[in-house]
Amino acid sequence: MTTKQMDVFGAPTPSGAGRPANGYTLTSIVLHWAIAGLIFSGAALGAYMVRLSISPAKLRFFSYHKWIGVTIFLVAVVRLLWRATHPAPELPPSLPRWERMAAKAGHLALYALIFMVPVSGWLTSSAHGFQTVYFGVLPLPDILEKNKELAGRLETVHFALNKTLLILAFMHAGAAFKHHFIDRDDVLKRMLKPGKWMLILALLAGPAGLSAAPLNDEIARGTSNIDFTAFQLGAPLRGSFTRFDADVRLNEKYPEKSRAKIIVYIDGIDAGADDATIEVKRKTWFDAVNYPKAEFVSTSVNALGNDKYRVAGKLTIKGRTRDVAAPVSAARLKDAWLIEGRFIVKRLDFNIGEGAWAGTDTVADEVEVSFKLHVLDAKTNKRGREE
Repeated sequence: MTTKQMDVFGAPTPSGAGRPANGYTLTSIVLHWAIAGLIFSGAALGAYMVRLSISPAKLRFFSYHKWIGVTIFLVAVVRLLWRATHPAPELPPSLPRWERMAAKAGHLALYALIFMVPVSGWLTSSAHGFQTVYFGVLPLPDILEKNKELAGRLETVHFALNKTLLILAFMHAGAAFKHHFIDRDDVLKRMLKPGKWMLILALLAGPAGLSAAPLNDEIARGTSNIDFTAFQLGAPLRGSFTRFDADVRLNEKYPEKSRAKIIVYIDGIDAGADDATIEVKRKTWFDAVNYPKAEFVSTSVNALGNDKYRVAGKLTIKGRTRDVAAPVSAARLKDAWLIEGRFIVKRLDFNIGEGAWAGTDTVADEVEVSFKLHVLDAKTNKRGREE
């Protein structure tokens, strides 16, 4: 029995005709993950913003939410047009007929909801009397007159459609994992080709470049750490940053070409005691809500001899950037480098400890930061990812 393949608009496509042999095209993969990311970010923002009391921030979040919806609609249009001329790869021939039908029905439902959710949001906003101005520059026409009662009903519809879309998206992901871990076919892998995936990340990062893109994980987590020691009335108070990303590129032959970027997530701070940990995340200290990250970016690396280096760079904490430098040792291991160093940070340079804490009689200005990074070689890092 021969099964006819159908394109996204329902037109029959001969088996294998016009289909990529080894997976989706790069454009299809980019559009797929762009829509997925926008859907989940829009849903998360929507769930968060409706719980806020009225404020300028809430109004901004509503605008961002609507902009995400319009973007989803536009990207979905592009994806449909692309899919019409670039059919998806065939499903594995071993797949039962009911699974093929379920896959097709699920995809059609997802496509329908990807369009229905933004449109329902647009209708809701119009009925409330709030015009949508895309990115603050392109006003979209109100397609309904202001009607409070209708707006309430449309809100319910919009919420229900969003919830249905999320459920189907999770089911879609679950089916992909089932193909990968149970059926052990290539259905999931053809949407996750490594070379294409890295390009997708770069494209989605946009002009922000390295600062917006996920960092390459080239450190061994279990044996790497960043610690700090503050001094209270002369007594050391030791803590650590439990969550951080590091992109360290070592050039043994030309050290000056080495570079490093480290991002520390403030919500992962451990000040040694529960009450101290809660306190240092507050606004008067690190202000983790408004400044969730601290960042170091190297500007120069100079060899000092005997595996010693001087690393200088820009340290940004709490929105303030200062020049820092640290002596660093780099010990060569079998398949990695062990990089260690320490330097002094003056907390008041970064406005850490405001108000009553700004004085240095109780808590000293100088804080010692120490680090140990177990940096994997490129070969080891690549092998670990493949395994």
